[in-house]
Amino acid sequence: MPHTTPRGFFVTGLFSAIFCWTMLIFLQEPLDGGDVHDVLAHGIAGLLAALSAVTTEALWRARPWAWRASATLAAAYVLAVLIVVGGSESMDFAIGVLLASSVMLAPTLAYIHNRSARLWPGAARGPAPVHLPAASPYPPAHVAAARAAGRP
Repeated sequence: MPHTTPRGFFVTGLFSAIFCWTMLIFLQEPLDGGDVHDVLAHGIAGLLAALSAVTTEALWRARPWAWRASATLAAAYVLAVLIVVGGSESMDFAIGVLLASSVMLAPTLAYIHNRSARLWPGAARGPAPVHLPAASPYPPAHVAAARAAGRP
């Protein structure tokens, strides 16, 4: 039975789509003389636009990776603010921007995490660990045969 998308995922997906649209608009602005800071800001905006598009799709269609996509977008946003705003302005201003953003970001991420954990138990934790077979104390058959024949 397919999951129906919760209303909260539609709302957060809408905000993610608006953020994507904003980053795409920023990418349309011309570079001012090829300044390194402007090129870096445009590159980060492109990355954030791509991540927010993936997050929007994951939330809108209630995918099991919606939590991981949202957490990745949030981490990329934090790094982008620290790099772009902290590089051009003061680091105090960048931290102020992050504190103001966290007013909505933290509860939204908490909702997505909790709702994802209820929809897909185990999906919010991450991938399942891979169990490898234990090594045998005995050598493989071809090594044992070589030793029996007197070869090292």
